[in-house]
Amino acid sequence: MIINRRNGTIELIDQVEHGRVAGELAAAWGNQVFEHPVPNPAVSLAAGRHDEGWRSIDGALLFDELAKRPLHFLDIDVERHIPLYRAGVERVSMLDAYAGLLVGMHWSGIYRGRWQKPGLTTRLARTPGDGEALAAVVRAEEERWIGVREQVWTEQEPRAVFETRLWHHYELLQLWDLLSLFCCVVPDQPAPPSPVAPWGPQMSGTEHVSEAVRLPTVAVTPGGPRVDVVARVVAAGPVIELDPFPFAGPVSVDVEVRTLPDREWTQSEAIAHLGRRRPEVRRVRLVAPSA
Repeated sequence: MIINRRNGTIELIDQVEHGRVAGELAAAWGNQVFEHPVPNPAVSLAAGRHDEGWRSIDGALLFDELAKRPLHFLDIDVERHIPLYRAGVERVSMLDAYAGLLVGMHWSGIYRGRWQKPGLTTRLARTPGDGEALAAVVRAEEERWIGVREQVWTEQEPRAVFETRLWHHYELLQLWDLLSLFCCVVPDQPAPPSPVAPWGPQMSGTEHVSEAVRLPTVAVTPGGPRVDVVARVVAAGPVIELDPFPFAGPVSVDVEVRTLPDREWTQSEAIAHLGRRRPEVRRVRLVAPSA
């Protein structure tokens, strides 16, 4: 569950809803500069279901007893995080092996700084025991990849080309993940002039300011030139400008949001309140820089 405070309310966005938005971004990705992902159905499936394991957990409305509100997704403990993600990887793998491989890479990457540098870990590891448990997951998942890679690699391309494309798709998944999160929590007001900040660490909090942010670096084609896409709100709605722009034209995505008044709650009170109200839908529009 993504928790976001906005205008006197606590917004709740299910992880699978955020994942659905990421899947729409993946399906729309590509233009004359940015290559369309191939195979697109499998890659879009991975993006849309990368948080599949959260489905039952979000339905149960995990609760933060100290904060007296639903639990923010980054505050979950390792003991619950590992099995829920494992279940999600297994479910996606039954639908498509390549998509399941990407979701498994995403899962283990959460514990290894999104595979950006050797030795990176995660804020989820709060004790030495947590670190050991996560390291064991990463080792087991990397071993699982060996067989899946053999299964999905075809005679249509050399192994080096396949591996380059696979990691390219993984990096795209990280960008879609974080761009979807940005769409879910970004304020409506335009971003003031300011230095561009890396996007991601801000999600540890539950209140957000409008700012220009840099999404994870990606290549425009597998093994091709690497670029940083900058996102900023340029108009209410919100309307988000992406530079460089990776889609063929403007893209609109809808985000389903449930809300609670911003006060202290018990779990039963929050469940009852949410059960009496329909979710709201916020439309986010992604556009190219104006000339």
